[in-house]
Amino acid sequence: MTPLLLVGMALAFLSIAAVLTAAEAAFNFLPRHDAEEALLRSRGNAMKRIMAHPVAHIRALRFWRIWFEMASAVAVAVLLHSLLDNIWLAGLAATGIMALLGFVIVGVSPRQIGRLHSAAVVSFTAPFIRFLTWVLGPIPAWLVALGSAAAPGAPGGDEAFFSEQEFRELVDRASESDMIEDTEAEMIQSVFDFGDTLVRAVMVPRTDILSIDAGSSLRRAMSLFLRSGYSRIPVIQDNTDQILGIVYLKDVAATLHELAPGEEPPPVESLAREVRYVPESKPVSDLLRELQKESTHVAIVIDEYGGTAGLVTLEDLIEEIVGEIVDEYDTESAEAVMLDDGSYRVSSRMSIDDLGELFDIELDDDEVDTVGGLLAKALGRVPIVGSSVEVGGISLRAERLEGRRNRVSHIVAAAAPRVDTDLEDLLDEAETTQQGVPREQEK
Repeated sequence: MTPLLLVGMALAFLSIAAVLTAAEAAFNFLPRHDAEEALLRSRGNAMKRIMAHPVAHIRALRFWRIWFEMASAVAVAVLLHSLLDNIWLAGLAATGIMALLGFVIVGVSPRQIGRLHSAAVVSFTAPFIRFLTWVLGPIPAWLVALGSAAAPGAPGGDEAFFSEQEFRELVDRASESDMIEDTEAEMIQSVFDFGDTLVRAVMVPRTDILSIDAGSSLRRAMSLFLRSGYSRIPVIQDNTDQILGIVYLKDVAATLHELAPGEEPPPVESLAREVRYVPESKPVSDLLRELQKESTHVAIVIDEYGGTAGLVTLEDLIEEIVGEIVDEYDTESAEAVMLDDGSYRVSSRMSIDDLGELFDIELDDDEVDTVGGLLAKALGRVPIVGSSVEVGGISLRAERLEGRRNRVSHIVAAAAPRVDTDLEDLLDEAETTQQGVPREQEK
């Protein structure tokens, strides 16, 4: 009779452990939408209490699962000890049997059932889990506190069950196993980084802000819009720290279209809209929600001293998640392409050393490394389409804008025309000859 009782106890304990394993997997993988539907379908208060305090119930569930697994192992060990005279042989056999049964009946099958039918398993086991949690009371919390004292710095609360780092690793594994695309994995990772990113990391720097002076005509503003490719430009008084407002392309176009023949257009500041200011230390996630709520697409970023630090747009924030957005005019091209007239179309990211090699000219500049930087430095302002300058015997002209910030992407470089030096050589020779003539002959 005793062996049959031990067999029954072992099977009962093992079955309960399997049910608790399925419940744990179901609770961990239950989508929130399915949880809310299960909460509406539930008749008792067990589901509501579990959803209100999930951490406490998960702790109790894990405690009871381990307890029933250990109890079934003890029952099997006692049974084998009663059948075998050798205690060591009985212990070894009990260990092997429980390892196999625990792996198949508790470790694998219930977890798969819990993941596939999470809503049904949660609804079915909610009263039982609620009862087990009530029986234990505060004991699981005490055990967790004891474990935290033994391992200081370990995460607690919800983080103890599923941390952000663990989720990132799951995404990486899913991407490596081709369960999700690489682009989807990158977007998920960007969402995690989005909450930790500050505005200063995504803004257009102050030095790259293209602005228009107050008092300028609307036709000049329209010309600037068309040449730069921007749709919103700040209007400044004396410098970038004195921004009067933001002028929009559609406002300028509408005003110019409605002007009567011969009517003088108003100054550009009369169409400027109110400026939205944000600190550079503001998280981009908060700013995105605010811009969406206010239907605003651009904001001026200020530093700790109240000066203008940069400019940020709604597109800048969105591209932190989805990546760089370019339009249909942006194309991938070689770094340098020779044109029919002997000039070169080069990328703005091309190094100045490579540019010098094209024309057999040595360009030495310690302040900039790229052709785009060389153009901006020599120009003294943000270059737009058509901006041209001559540097070190090379003529540079901005040709194309690309990217979310409409920066110069391609530059036409050509050898600067040589000045006719024949007259200068004659003058130099005459001066040299004169210096060698005696003073008597000069008279």
